[in-house]
Amino acid sequence: MTATGKYFPVLLLSVLVSVFSGCGRNPVNSNGRGPHARPGQISRPHATRIIQPENEHMFTVGDPVIVLVGKVADTVQAIDSVEFFFRGTKVHACHEEPYRYEFHTADLPVGTLHVRTVTWLPDSLREYHNLQVMLRSDIVPENLPYQIENVYPHDTKAYTQGLIFEDGFLYEGTGQYNESSLRKVEIKTGEPIRLTMLAGEIFGEGITIFNERIYQLTYKSQVGFVYEKESFKRIQKVYYQNREGWGLTHDGTHLIMSDGSNKIYYMDPEYFTEIRQLEVYDHKGPVTRLNELEYIEGKIFANIYGENEIVIIDPETGKVTAKLNMRGILDAGDRHSRIDVFNGIAWDPDQRMLYVTGKYWPSLFEISVGGAI
Repeated sequence: MTATGKYFPVLLLSVLVSVFSGCGRNPVNSNGRGPHARPGQISRPHATRIIQPENEHMFTVGDPVIVLVGKVADTVQAIDSVEFFFRGTKVHACHEEPYRYEFHTADLPVGTLHVRTVTWLPDSLREYHNLQVMLRSDIVPENLPYQIENVYPHDTKAYTQGLIFEDGFLYEGTGQYNESSLRKVEIKTGEPIRLTMLAGEIFGEGITIFNERIYQLTYKSQVGFVYEKESFKRIQKVYYQNREGWGLTHDGTHLIMSDGSNKIYYMDPEYFTEIRQLEVYDHKGPVTRLNELEYIEGKIFANIYGENEIVIIDPETGKVTAKLNMRGILDAGDRHSRIDVFNGIAWDPDQRMLYVTGKYWPSLFEISVGGAI
């Protein structure tokens, strides 16, 4: 979810345009000259600026966002008009003071909003100002209760990166250089019944099963691997640029990937090209370090790296709607010198059970979750 890549359907844009208010009743911020300035403008200081709000100001979904453009001291005697653009489309124009513009955010996803203004000065001179503001969620996440139903052994040599339940087995992707693997695991014993190792220089990351294929990310190599599900035969490489691979899941149409930021990426499963981005926010601000992912009944479950917590995300809005607090799930007596962070989410849709574990943990927990998933 970024202004550089945030996905807004055409219908949503048309709704947004319809709620903009006119001149004289509205507010946002300024920076930088646009690429279409005339040659004579380049050396001249700006005569106008975005007065409010400040760049990167945080709003809550539902707040009105008002953008106000004004003069810089007495550097200009007159403004002919100010045009307001949202995602490259002109949505409003003001021809008299105050040059301001209001739009409502109740129906918008959380994340970054980008606004551009064009100020027309005498002699057809133009000034360009860009603003971005952030929208946090208007929902306080519900803390969901859970109950441990069973505890099973987990391989303490498995640095768990991705976890999937299918056909009564767990599929697990593990990490660390010289240790990374893909494995099919018998739940009750924790023993792998099929295992393939990655090259020593590869750090394995999240996995998912989609259309009878297993997809596996890598940490910094910017390459993923595709395997036949039954044989683990590697059949394809996929590439992704300028980001790390962390968690991976799918919604039945797209692969869904995290990179440790507050962004989630929807990817084409064949060519691994990016379809859209989703920014994730709760009521306090961006939720970062999104790691292992699992798509469950229309929601995205995500581990927060370094925390014993799972957040539940609405994939349409990016809002965190609920949380699972897993602090204390691993008994202090089960900890050992190499134990690492909580990580790994798998869903059994028939029994409606979650499997959770951690990196090098000795235990796999089968839990039932109360409340509305």
